[in-house]
Amino acid sequence: MGMIEKLPDILSQARATYERLREAPHQTAFLTEEIFHSPENRLVKGDNLLYMRELLRKGMEGKLDFIYIDPPFFSKADYTIDIRVEKSKKKLSLSRHRAFSDRWDRGFGEYLEMMSVRLFFMKALLSETGSIFVHLDWHSAHYMKVIMDEIFGEDMFVNEIIWQYKSGGASSRHFGRKHDTILFYAKSRHYFFQAQKEKSYNRQLKPYRFKGVKEYKDEQGWYTLVSMKDVWQIDMVGRTAGERTGYATQKPEALVQRLLQSATKEGDLCGDFFCGSGTLGAVAWKMGRRFLMCDNGQAAIVKSHKRLVKENIPHVLLYEKRREERETLMLEAQCSLKKDHLLPSLKIRLKGISYPRAEELGLDEESQGLLLSLLKKDFTQLIEYWCVDTDYDGRVLKPKASFCADKKAVAKEAVIPQNPGKTVAVKVMDVFGNEGMLTFDF
Repeated sequence: MGMIEKLPDILSQARATYERLREAPHQTAFLTEEIFHSPENRLVKGDNLLYMRELLRKGMEGKLDFIYIDPPFFSKADYTIDIRVEKSKKKLSLSRHRAFSDRWDRGFGEYLEMMSVRLFFMKALLSETGSIFVHLDWHSAHYMKVIMDEIFGEDMFVNEIIWQYKSGGASSRHFGRKHDTILFYAKSRHYFFQAQKEKSYNRQLKPYRFKGVKEYKDEQGWYTLVSMKDVWQIDMVGRTAGERTGYATQKPEALVQRLLQSATKEGDLCGDFFCGSGTLGAVAWKMGRRFLMCDNGQAAIVKSHKRLVKENIPHVLLYEKRREERETLMLEAQCSLKKDHLLPSLKIRLKGISYPRAEELGLDEESQGLLLSLLKKDFTQLIEYWCVDTDYDGRVLKPKASFCADKKAVAKEAVIPQNPGKTVAVKVMDVFGNEGMLTFDF
């Protein structure tokens, strides 16, 4: 049986799963009410399916104005991040660590069902004036177009945007694959859209001087402004770009900015449930929008959170509470309360980290030696960032202060001018995406 023949069953099963999850007994993994009603931006580590279900249960149905997702493409590949540390003023590669896997044991049908269930949830979260943009490539865009026609309605299709770029591989067996596809669907006919303008250069770059046509000139020549077309030429994130995070599938801010300019207004709430490197949140905040971002990958959360912290973007970092989660990183730290000049402050000092299951890091022999050396001499080079919740409720971590690594390492000491609550939590994330936490009672 071909995949076209399987599509009705895939959609039927996905709809049944969506309806069952919406009606299932309330067993939230995201525990506090303020998670859903706070106006703050949120970055969530956890299963996007569970998170979207909890958003709906907490009154968020129809509340998102914009959704952009850059999900797996069914590329049948594993994606890695380069991990580097400084030693003797030289950058040494510690390893290539897996960011996420885009392999599917049960094939294309499993992938399409996974996406379909989540698209049902996203449709429910969208407002009547909202729209969704799904970023794909040649592997699955053609089938996802058919699925989105069924879920959102054929008449709710707005555009197939072609993002053209120069980067990527070449082959002697086919034309170079140098574009991605972004499917643009609306929730209803009342969707918000603000048409953008782009330059259209005159033939021979000379002025036309047509009556009533306004012309402009730049260093290239004469042009007019026309409605933007659905083929966009935007460069990928370069190796030396300031926005580069090192995440394998990072998308350029200019691309997301154009989507937001076209489909949102200032103050709108935007969602990304496969957030990767956090581009949606970074761009949305700069444009005066709010955001919800979620990802299940540890590398994605590390890169996204560090990016938001470095750019001073206010947000709450939340974790799905999981039972029997294994300890991957052990942290040693001190936390004390100071009352100098009647102003209470917390003094926190990181003393070291260790790995109870170092063999699971998958390092080669040379990298293992470097790891052991760093653990003894300068463990801070292995830390991507660390954060402090000065009033930890024992359930959801909400950092009040975060500290990111610069080109050398991260600071191992901090003073936070605040009177703590009953419990203080200190959480560390390393370059591999492992995390460790200690709590201190006051």
